[in-house]
Amino acid sequence: MIGLDDQRSMIEFPLPLLAEFAVRLSMGLSAFLVITPWSQIPPKFFQTHCQVVLGLLVLSALDLGRGPTFGPSFYFIIASGVLAYLGSICWGLGLPRLGVGFAAAMLACLTTTLALPLTGPLGELLPWVMVAGRIGSSMLLGATLTAMLLGHYYLAAPAMSMEPLRRLMWWIAGSLVLRILFSGLGLWLWLASRSAQNQVEPLFLAMRWGMGLAGPVLATSLAWKTVEIRSTQSATGILYIAMTLVLFGEVSALVLARSVAWLV
Repeated sequence: MIGLDDQRSMIEFPLPLLAEFAVRLSMGLSAFLVITPWSQIPPKFFQTHCQVVLGLLVLSALDLGRGPTFGPSFYFIIASGVLAYLGSICWGLGLPRLGVGFAAAMLACLTTTLALPLTGPLGELLPWVMVAGRIGSSMLLGATLTAMLLGHYYLAAPAMSMEPLRRLMWWIAGSLVLRILFSGLGLWLWLASRSAQNQVEPLFLAMRWGMGLAGPVLATSLAWKTVEIRSTQSATGILYIAMTLVLFGEVSALVLARSVAWLV
């Protein structure tokens, strides 16, 4: 088996940090365009969702386009942007099934983009841990931001069913569990390696786990309690805090992964 240091030297990151973050968030939002029940939520919510994804993908393409060459990831991002634009039009015209179809195609493109950023020893464990970490990160980002945005709709339409928000809260909880599992696996494998003596400041690692994972767990539990009593205004405020903590944690994870690939 190839050692950690040898694997780390073989890992390449075709997506710059800003572009990768935008793709992760876009993939998560695309997933919840497909998952969220459109029959219970106004179409305007989904149209706005598509426009947010489109903006993120434009940002990602601009960041990636500064490089000397364009790899497959660039073209997947462009295709995803076109699909986001078409999805926005469909939701604006009141064609939800077509909009969900474009969202599913966009999700497939972005998932492929996150599964292809690594070149190196695919027979080794490291690339798979990193890809799983990226997908978990995307789902956590997408679920938290979707729940936060949906909370605003309850302020304007208080009679709307609470079931979509409850489902999103379960998705946030599940995504947090997935994220903690793979981040913990990566941390354990790194600590067990011969290179765990350097490269990462313990304080920075503690902040990633404290504010980036433990913080969202606490905020999600509080938000769930407010959802159960239909206090949507309080839930939205708590979800703002949860989103801030998740953003902090995922950006920290991106930075850490550039130094130590195991720390997804």
